[in-house]
Amino acid sequence: MEYAVQRLEMGDVVLIDMPGQGGEVEAMVVRPIERTERTVRVALRVEGGEDFVKEWSLGEMVTVVRGP
Repeated sequence: MEYAVQRLEMGDVVLIDMPGQGGEVEAMVVRPIERTERTVRVALRVEGGEDFVKEWSLGEMVTVVRGP
């Protein structure tokens, strides 16, 4: 399902594009989300990988595979 990034919650699993992983992969939101007036910063983890931070502008859409 498509959701605005500002609606993400800890535990959500989203599809993200990771060129080094061969395209789209599933990543889980693993820490509380940081929201500002213009951006959403999300700590993600791909199975078997390390945590990393992805930043989106407010209003961008992401595909949520499953929720917490």
